[in-house]
Amino acid sequence: MLDTDTKRRIDTARDILVGKVPDPKSQVEQITIALIYKFMDDMDAEAEELGGKRKFFAGDYARYGWAKLMRSGLGGHETLNLYAEAIAKMPENPGIPPLFRDIFKNA
Repeated sequence: MLDTDTKRRIDTARDILVGKVPDPKSQVEQITIALIYKFMDDMDAEAEELGGKRKFFAGDYARYGWAKLMRSGLGGHETLNLYAEAIAKMPENPGIPPLFRDIFKNA
């Protein structure tokens, strides 16, 4: 059983991440999509560190990378709009595998 402090932290994090989505199942789905998105950017960053090239957020999709999405100076509405645009365009990204493309298609 969770203590009161842990439950409060979980509720606060959930409200920040997906507070506008009332259905818990949809909340989990949105968090999962965001984690996949972040994972793709982390893989690109690791490839660059090892001397390779970005493949998920390359070309026209470079502007949607997680670091660019979370950069300072970008307001809340700007971040939300850029993320929403990225999610909408991600199924067309030729640099992502079909599984990821299908996930973003249904986002």
